[in-house]
Amino acid sequence: MPKRIIFPQQGQVILEDFSLPPMGAEDIRVRTLYSLMSIGTENIILQQKYAPDTHFAKMFAFPQLKTGVQAVAEVEAVGNNVSDFQPGDHIYMRKAHGSHQVVPAANCSLIPAGVELKSACWAGLAKTAFRAAWAGRFELGQQLLIIGAGPVGQMAVRWAAVSGVEMIAVVDLCEERLKHAQNGGATRLFKGQVSQKLEEIRALNSGNGPSLVVDVTGNAEVFKQALAATGRFGKVILLGDSGYPAEQCLSSDVMTKGLTIQATHDSHDRDGWTQRRVDELFFNLVRRNQFSLSNLITHEFLPIDCEQAYDLANRHRDQTMGILFDWHQANYV
Repeated sequence: MPKRIIFPQQGQVILEDFSLPPMGAEDIRVRTLYSLMSIGTENIILQQKYAPDTHFAKMFAFPQLKTGVQAVAEVEAVGNNVSDFQPGDHIYMRKAHGSHQVVPAANCSLIPAGVELKSACWAGLAKTAFRAAWAGRFELGQQLLIIGAGPVGQMAVRWAAVSGVEMIAVVDLCEERLKHAQNGGATRLFKGQVSQKLEEIRALNSGNGPSLVVDVTGNAEVFKQALAATGRFGKVILLGDSGYPAEQCLSSDVMTKGLTIQATHDSHDRDGWTQRRVDELFFNLVRRNQFSLSNLITHEFLPIDCEQAYDLANRHRDQTMGILFDWHQANYV
């Protein structure tokens, strides 16, 4: 029987049996090999850390059946109108944590040879961070500050590195996360809060401060600090998806420094940059060893141990980066 991870109620995680829907002509049926937890978003949903008038409240309710958004799988069967895939192919998909799925073929991407399957799970968070790279126009010579070195922040660091950004400064409270950022291409590291390092940050870029700041935290207090850290006529990219957006308030820095603020979201497909196109670029960079994912998966769990996995993510976030569910050895049919 197929199994999936769900949130029956706030703070509760279980593995349950479920039935697959029938497969249509445009669909494929797959067997999941690995799925990667989106630590921030999934635990916001699990712990219901969002205001009642936000998009989180509109999209999610308990029991919550859609728990994850990134997985790799092996194709078992294809619909009559599907020509992109065939049984045996390895694909990436934006689907919840489950042993099997029926999914529209158009929503999947082929994983090319030379890309390690566990690493391919990062495609979803890589796409999220790509939105910041697009919005901020990451380019040669740029002076960039990334606030937050969690999983999405790590992907933003790597997009900056492959784009030739000159200075990639990263701020985080956790030493281990900063080490991961350095391995991915960060050139300046600041351990602590932005407010504690504000003078050092403002001294960057020949004393002009960073021209581009990406706030990955979704934290209202951090947003205020991001505005303070950004150089004159600079730009702040809001990449972190806050559960309490009403608390993110402007400061006088916006007016006095002439700042631009741009929000970007995983769903913002613009200029032809669809999921599949970003996936293709990401996989090519990984295959050419230009997008380092080494050691980013810090913990692996069997699906039956899902409660332990989410407990770890909630209680010890400073010790985690990539939390992977390994489905390929489980005998679910």
